[in-house]
Amino acid sequence: MSTGTEVEQLDKPPKISPELRKKILSDPNVAKIAAELEMDLDEFVNTVGYYLNNPGVEPAFLVVSDENLRKMGINPPSAEAIEANVRASVEAIKAGQGTSGFEDSKEKPVDLSSQGGQPVNRMSDPGLSDTVKKGKGSLKP
Repeated sequence: MSTGTEVEQLDKPPKISPELRKKILSDPNVAKIAAELEMDLDEFVNTVGYYLNNPGVEPAFLVVSDENLRKMGINPPSAEAIEANVRASVEAIKAGQGTSGFEDSKEKPVDLSSQGGQPVNRMSDPGLSDTVKKGKGSLKP
């Protein structure tokens, strides 16, 4: 009985056309990537070709048991650690969607370049100048 939620399971990606294989292998990084991922080059090329031929297909999400993780030398996170990570990710996404206050204003900026004004004339008050000079040496309030 099918529930409609089954995912197509492939033991290995299907073979691809010789033309596509040649195109993928023309990139010198393909062999390096396959080696870095510890994958057989043929399997890696077929995997890349499969996703090129099927652009709407999402990569499979694999669930690994805690026991198998430990066998691989990975300590599985606790439920609390996973929850904290999800909450922090949600908060980070929310923060990135809000306004920062640094966005451009909708108001038109004032253009001062077209206003040909006169330079400010300094009007000097001799009495003020004398008062400032007298006050420089005094620290009394």
